[in-house]
Amino acid sequence: MELDTGSLKAMFDPDSIAVIGATQDFTRIGGRPIDYLLRAGYKGKVYPVNPKYEEIAGLRCYHAIEDIPGRIDLAILAVPRKFVVAAVRDCVQSGVRSMTIFSSGFAEVGGEGAKLEGEIVRLAKENKVRVLGPNCLGMFNVVKGAYATFSVGIQTGRPELGRIGFVTQSGAVGSHVFSLARERQIGLSYWMATGNESDVDVADCIAYLAVDPDTDVIAAYMEGSKNGEKLIEALRMARHHGKPVVVLKVGRSEAGKRAALSHTASMAGSDAVYAAIFDQEGVYRAETIEEFLDIAYGCSELPIPRGDRIAVFTVSGGVGILMADQLSDHGLCLPETPKRVQETLLKILPYASVENPIDTTAQLVNQQNLLRDFIDTTLESDIYDLVMIFLAHGGLSEAVTEKQLGQLEALRRKYPHIPCVMVTLVTPKTKRLFSEAGYPVIEDPSRAVKVVAALYYFKDRLGIVDRPSKDWSPKPFDWGELPFDTLTEHESGHILQTYGIPIPESIIALTKEQARIAAEGIGYPVVLKGISRKVVHRTEAGLVHLRLEGERQVEAAFEAIERTGKRGDDEPFLGVLVQEMLPPGAVEMIVGARFDPVFGPMILVGAGGIYAEILRDRAMRRAPVTLDVAREMVKGLRCFELLRGARGKPLADVDALCDIIVALGHLVWDHRSHILEVDLNPVLVYPKGKGANAVDALIRLKTESRS
Repeated sequence: MELDTGSLKAMFDPDSIAVIGATQDFTRIGGRPIDYLLRAGYKGKVYPVNPKYEEIAGLRCYHAIEDIPGRIDLAILAVPRKFVVAAVRDCVQSGVRSMTIFSSGFAEVGGEGAKLEGEIVRLAKENKVRVLGPNCLGMFNVVKGAYATFSVGIQTGRPELGRIGFVTQSGAVGSHVFSLARERQIGLSYWMATGNESDVDVADCIAYLAVDPDTDVIAAYMEGSKNGEKLIEALRMARHHGKPVVVLKVGRSEAGKRAALSHTASMAGSDAVYAAIFDQEGVYRAETIEEFLDIAYGCSELPIPRGDRIAVFTVSGGVGILMADQLSDHGLCLPETPKRVQETLLKILPYASVENPIDTTAQLVNQQNLLRDFIDTTLESDIYDLVMIFLAHGGLSEAVTEKQLGQLEALRRKYPHIPCVMVTLVTPKTKRLFSEAGYPVIEDPSRAVKVVAALYYFKDRLGIVDRPSKDWSPKPFDWGELPFDTLTEHESGHILQTYGIPIPESIIALTKEQARIAAEGIGYPVVLKGISRKVVHRTEAGLVHLRLEGERQVEAAFEAIERTGKRGDDEPFLGVLVQEMLPPGAVEMIVGARFDPVFGPMILVGAGGIYAEILRDRAMRRAPVTLDVAREMVKGLRCFELLRGARGKPLADVDALCDIIVALGHLVWDHRSHILEVDLNPVLVYPKGKGANAVDALIRLKTESRS
């Protein structure tokens, strides 16, 4: 179900704006929004509010919000902290539909500030008024000319109109990115700074942009999220509507997470979990501001390619090789030019290199039609889906640019479905010429390759959103009867079996006689494991004995485990688990789950056994997952080569492994209020058709869930 975006229209597409704390001094926070609105030609109504003035910039200035005739869509609060709550109360009593609060000193500083913010939230919710901020830089709607912000960046120039909606949790970062976009002639539809997110958060903004007809691409700077479920739903809305989402997420390091928490009063959370969520929901995560802008710009200017076949045209053989190498590194395809096309190209220029990359050499300076003829001849073969053109520094010359574009103009009309990325140095004038002709420009070849790789990333991920099957029905457990937060392997195994997860046959023994009888019943060989709630690595502690072939070995192993188990005074002897010894020939994997405080239950799979902590080769997704998603997780692992039969070994039963991933995902989702962590390590995956088995299991519960 999509999030409610209708209530945000008054905030982001307002027909009337009141500025509380307005001033005639346009260099101050209360004056800048009025200045920006008037200069942008905002078509709605502007109402300054301040009892000190009768008029501001030719506009009547009202003494109080209740004096304004008609309903106000958006009220901007630019007053000191001590006056904010009273101003909010006046707004809700006057029927204001939304508010943007510039003032700082609230939840981001804690103490009294947090209490004041809580009162703002209470008043807003009770009166169904949406709030952006406090401690925020506001927003602007470029399409409408609605500038509800005090950002100094607007004073040096308004943004160009474009199809990128930009959301930021940091006003300063947002202003920097907006200013950089303006200098690069990258247009925006919206710019939204969420501040403390007392009400409207980054997820609300993404959801609004997902259904906005003036936005094609969503770009978001993030430090954290307070509501992971809501963020996921917003990302799915964008994906469903076919809109690429590009995120610059900070807070990878512990120092970064601490800074994010103090800055926005939000929760940064585990970076690995955010990375998994972004990958699962088809979000492109940029590493730098430059990449962030490049990808958003490229996706807003270029159609998604139909297929994966790329043609590269270049005036430099060396750069052609560089681009070919980097495209290959991203798994992209540069098919060789068809022989008949090569023959035609060589007739046009006998000494050209025509294999792909296609090198026209510097001769195109002398032959004005050369580039056009090469591209047209190649694309007429109908085997290429995207074109990259490297012109070196040619774009610095206005005369050369105009001549080339004159030749290429017909090609854009002839092949409108084929994305074309121009790679050349430019001036502001020539970049605009390229853009107006339908050729977006990236100045650096390596950056251009990343843009192309991003287009293919979104090609595979936009559109239909995978959702888990509804066929599963929750299996009830009485968690309150369990006296401990950490379950034993036997207790954990009982719960796993309820969800169809296979485990070895096991029997608890409290004496060596019981162990002998259990072993005879299971059949030799067997494994003996000391039962413990506190020892994580039982093998290293001497609590695991493998491949026991007879009663004497079983009794000796029981006595050894009993002696080891009774050494500690803090845990009583809980007995021994007698378990069938599974046959060799399996690949060891780990399947597990963790409850993340932001996003809830996360499921993971990776290399298991002794390699689990050494290789850290893992894939993670939010639970529950479909069978297709489970297969995608497994195939993305470095150790997948072991499962697919490396070095002559048989193909492993990947389907059985994926069944365990899906089942565990449903278990932790169904009981997310109780389960904190699950570890199945190792999971033995046998050859295809022979199944998989969770040899060792551990379930930890949330302490508070049974209080």
